[in-house]
Order: sequence, then C-alpha cells, then structure tokens
Amino acid sequence: KVYSAAIAKTQKIWTAYLESIMKVGQMQILRRQITNELNYSCRFDSKHLAAALENLNKAILADIEAHYQNPSLPYPKEDNTLLYEITAYLEAAGIHNPLNKIYITTKRLPYFPTVNFLFLISQFPKLQYNRNLGNV
Repeated sequence: KVYSAAIAKTQKIWTAYLESIMKVGQMQILRRQITNELNYSCRFDSKHLAAALENLNKAILADIEAHYQNPSLPYPKEDNTLLYEITAYLEAAGIHNPLNKIYITTKRLPYFPTVNFLFLISQFPKLQYNRNLGNV
C-alpha cells in the first residue's frame, strides 16, 4: 500500500527521470564499447605494449594492496607521477573499467536512494524476461 501510494504521487516526475537515466546508461554503454575497441586494437597492434602495461598495472596494484595488508610497506607518494602517467597509458590502451571512474562528484542528496527505489519499483511492470538473452 505504501509503495503504491508513493509511486502514484511521484508518477509525474518519472518520465523526465527515465530520460536522464537512459542517457546515462547509453553513455556508459558507449564508454564500455570504446574501451573494448581500444583494448582490442592495442592487443592486435602491439601485443608487447599491452602485456607490459597489464603486468605493470598488476604489479602496482599488488604493491598498493600489500600496503593496505601491512601498513609498514611503502605506498606511492603524492609527488610520484608514476600513477598518473600509467593511468593515461592504461586508458589509452583500454585497460581500465570506465564504469569505475569518477568523472564528477556531488554532495550527498538526502533522499536519493529512496527516489531510486521508487523509480525502480515503478518501472518493474514494464520489464520482461527473455530466456534467449538471459537478461531483462
């Protein structure tokens, strides 16, 4: 009862909210496709560069993880430009996850999770399961 009443009261805003959510989703899909294309091209054109970047990335991440396991181990300093430089190379080679990158930050919105929950509940009746695709 509570959810139905809340969805009925907020029904007017869902059209604009849906458009915004769809734009963000399309941008995420495009970023993933661009990253996959960059990664494929890098592996095809320069196998050695791709392998070297992946190994360097794994080594740096292992060192950082080891530091968090044991804080007495060294951690890259702020003035060390290695992390910034390797990030640029990894992104150019498509060896990163664009969905984990933070492009902008905002302050916390007080009822954002509740609004998203109501939006999701209002959109569930429009979804259908397709066995052939295995997703919604």
